[in-house]
Amino acid sequence: MAIGKIHPACKQYLWGGEKLIREYGISSPKTPLAEAWVLSAHPDGDSRISFSDEARFLEGAESSEGAEYSEGAESSEGTKSSKGMESSEGRFFSEGESCSHGESFAEYLKSHPEAVGSLGKAFPFFPTLIKLIDARKALSIQVHPDDSFALSREGQYGKTEMWIVLEREEGAFLYFGFQKDYTEEEIRRAIEEENFPSLLCKVMVEPGDVFFIPAGTVHAIGAGILLAEVQQNSNLTYRVYDYGRKDAQGNTRELHVEKALEVMDRKQLSSYRQEVFKKQGTKAVEEDAAGKSTAGKSTAGKDAAGESAVEEQAAEKNVYLERIGSCEYFTVDRLFLEDNAFYSGKLTKESFLSLLVLEGEGVLTEETKCCEDMHQDGSRECKQEECSSAGKKEQRFVKKGESYFLPAEEGQWSLKGTGKFLLTFLSEKNCVRED
Repeated sequence: MAIGKIHPACKQYLWGGEKLIREYGISSPKTPLAEAWVLSAHPDGDSRISFSDEARFLEGAESSEGAEYSEGAESSEGTKSSKGMESSEGRFFSEGESCSHGESFAEYLKSHPEAVGSLGKAFPFFPTLIKLIDARKALSIQVHPDDSFALSREGQYGKTEMWIVLEREEGAFLYFGFQKDYTEEEIRRAIEEENFPSLLCKVMVEPGDVFFIPAGTVHAIGAGILLAEVQQNSNLTYRVYDYGRKDAQGNTRELHVEKALEVMDRKQLSSYRQEVFKKQGTKAVEEDAAGKSTAGKSTAGKDAAGESAVEEQAAEKNVYLERIGSCEYFTVDRLFLEDNAFYSGKLTKESFLSLLVLEGEGVLTEETKCCEDMHQDGSRECKQEECSSAGKKEQRFVKKGESYFLPAEEGQWSLKGTGKFLLTFLSEKNCVRED
């Protein structure tokens, strides 16, 4: 297989802005652009994936062109989706507004289930969804159910997610959990009296902040925040409070108060949870957990979260790696490259690797093992085309706002450049399911 470029499904909601178009190179037929689903096999916003001859390292030839308006009407701002329906933000989407680049990512995965990796067998669906979100205006205050509730009541899975703040305007904040323990009656009264935000933790944000949001946590993205969201592959949301806003037809938007009250965690967030969910410290990969030099070899790909799909990293100076999130449905590392630095990681058959360029640019290289083992012992005949002892090598020039998918297979990947990059994959201990 080869490096696939992801062309995002785009969502036009009234609270969106234009930064994803202007600053991140996302091509959209309409504005405002609220969300770009940069890795999605969800029916409400299926990304597209392309493999072309242009992938053979044509520097600057590729752009983030081609966005898709999904058939789904509701996003993280609503509970349901269906073709051609009105969105949760009061805007109508036609069914035919799709990009012409590549094929459906969902269909690609159906044809190539091995691309997800062996750890993906724990799930009945592709487990992860990644978005870029531009909140020019505040989103509704909302909560997501867990899998147990969602499967029993909605016939679909719940939603756990995490946010990585990329940009923020002066004074921007988000809502995250309750200030103290509240009873259901107190919460219901605050909603009825339109005073619900006063119960919540108002958190000022800075670029680089990371928030992990388990199902059941009340939350909302505030105005003036642009972030990356890595989440469980679900589009199920219960809207609790919406500032009395109306849709494009002048109707008050639907709330889902009763269901929200059933699933929300009403307890105060402890200092421990706040600390864990906020930004983690940057750590050079040249140092292990004890602060000892590893001579350019990183151990950051292995930790309490389990074996990483990017294990056995080799790096030079000016390379930094953070483990910023891990749950049942995904593991996320943030990679910093300075002064055209080089970073290398191992590909395995256990997991795919998603690379999202948050800032800067670089050259992404994939070199599969192909028949390396066969050539070493000379006892087996290679049947693959274009085979060599060095394996198959492919390079892509990548830049800000672009998303790439590396299928699960044996080999190496590397990145040389300057910028910030989000690495998402599956790790063994995070894929143990109880259902």
